[in-house]
Amino acid sequence: MSKHLLTMIAGGTVGAVVTLILQKQGLTAVVASSLVGLAGAAAGHLLQLPHLPAVVFAGSFVGMTNPQLASWPLISMAGAFSGLLYHISLHLFAGFGGRLGTLAFISTLLFLSALAFLKKIFLPFR
Repeated sequence: MSKHLLTMIAGGTVGAVVTLILQKQGLTAVVASSLVGLAGAAAGHLLQLPHLPAVVFAGSFVGMTNPQLASWPLISMAGAFSGLLYHISLHLFAGFGGRLGTLAFISTLLFLSALAFLKKIFLPFR
């Protein structure tokens, strides 16, 4: 696994988890995501990693999930997956608007669906 890919996965995970933490501390989803996006932009600039701000911001969109719907493992996995999808989509959707939100939506939807599916299989009578 390349260093670039690991950075994207970590950025998505951190963006998602920190946004969820800020929401649980009382901030609105938009304010939490904005603060995480600003922190990601600063980190990307200081570390000279040009894609880090965008992937952290995409992860923050995942973290905007309602805290009452989301568990830490779900948000962590969906955030990591958004980083992976960002890495994969770098050359596929270059220049298209809405990519970050779309990646966050797909990541969250996949993991919520997988969780519901697993609950149905392993807890069929509850």
